[in-house]
Amino acid sequence: MPDAKRRILRRVRRALEGRWPVEAPTGPWRPAVEEGEAVERFSAHARANGAEVLRFTEPGAARAWLADWAAGFASAAVSPQVPAAYVPPLPAATPAEAELGVSRALAAVADTGSVLLSSSEGRLLQLLPPVHLVWVEETRVLRHLAEALEALGGEPPASALALHSGPSKSADIGQIMVQGVHGPGRLIIAIVPSLEDAAGEGKTVPGPDPAGGLDWDAVRSLAGRDLTTKRGGSFTVERVTENTAVVRVGSSGKTYTIRRHCLEKAVQRIAAGTPISGPAAYRRHACNEAPAYAWALLHALDLA
Repeated sequence: MPDAKRRILRRVRRALEGRWPVEAPTGPWRPAVEEGEAVERFSAHARANGAEVLRFTEPGAARAWLADWAAGFASAAVSPQVPAAYVPPLPAATPAEAELGVSRALAAVADTGSVLLSSSEGRLLQLLPPVHLVWVEETRVLRHLAEALEALGGEPPASALALHSGPSKSADIGQIMVQGVHGPGRLIIAIVPSLEDAAGEGKTVPGPDPAGGLDWDAVRSLAGRDLTTKRGGSFTVERVTENTAVVRVGSSGKTYTIRRHCLEKAVQRIAAGTPISGPAAYRRHACNEAPAYAWALLHALDLA
């Protein structure tokens, strides 16, 4: 055995002397959750990681900030998942040439200050521009990673997911921390109440289309029913209000709220000839909001 290996093992044995053995947990394990409001905890951890965090209470304030802040850049590469209202007024460029990259987070993790991004945006967009702006909806800021993954509805939105915790940094050389080595040197996280609502602010949300729209009374009739997702997961339609449907997942007891506007948007796309054959298509063409359960509602009504 090489001398270096012996020295390392001796140090490990000495460090473990006198310690009680730790047994692996035998039951389901859940990470500890800190006290406090999720958005505040997320902001604190993200800033500690080196990110810049902004929180807006009104869509108009977010867009006004964007127009002013983006004036300092010459070009931008923007994810197709970002609503038009949140696209900076800059010339478009490829990720390799853009000074700014703009993404939309699938979720955010309060316990680590991380944003969860989908590879469907394009990994180059997330890694090549020196500055990265990520929009996050308040309702997508969740306590821990397990909740963030559960919020995806059980079906990954793309071939890969990425957790970004602050700007790119590395201490590989001389154990000296340097930012921007393997990706953006600045990460700006902008938290807004709802990207979908703001995208349509000032416009009337279209109601059901008589030729192929959503009958909300039919959705109400699902209240109390047990349904299954495309992958066979069971859930119950707990209640239906004027503008939302609330479902409870049988395996975890978690509840998810599905907005009427999102379901109507999906039905309008279907009526226009866009097939929505599963949760992934619902996410892409309608809303990234509990897509597995939202699609199952439409499927139960023979609309998808």
